[in-house]
Amino acid sequence: MKTLKVVARRRISTESQDLRMQESADAPYREQHPSNQLVIINEHGVSANKLSIKDRPKMQKLIKMIKNNEVKVLYTFDRSRLFRDFYEANLFLSLCKKHNVKIIFTSSGHQQASDSTLIEGVMNIVGDIEGENIAIRSAEARKRFPAQKFGYEKKRN
Repeated sequence: MKTLKVVARRRISTESQDLRMQESADAPYREQHPSNQLVIINEHGVSANKLSIKDRPKMQKLIKMIKNNEVKVLYTFDRSRLFRDFYEANLFLSLCKKHNVKIIFTSSGHQQASDSTLIEGVMNIVGDIEGENIAIRSAEARKRFPAQKFGYEKKRN
């Protein structure tokens, strides 16, 4: 019988961010499992607002593992680290439910995953709206404070 894996999954939206907070949050959970059961999946510089799950190779790896019945527990900081789209969220959660994958959110105070389709649907709507608000704020910031070069420009004659 194969040993089911425990997955610690993290995502940062831009290369300027780091994973330290998410690593710190899942450390107590990771320490409860032998290292041969643990799989770490990190996405660096991947915006769930801009890319769908099908365009995110690390998410596809996780989905494949779940479909192959290789995962028993998924640790992730919060829902936004998995997805930002309502429909993708519902599909992913139903996949986890079908394959008996327990999802644990490691952020303190975050609403834990439930078996209630209604509660999860509402939480996914909230995540979708939050993602849209981030995109609006980012566009507004770029409009008000356009990117500028710092330093000097080398002119070639």
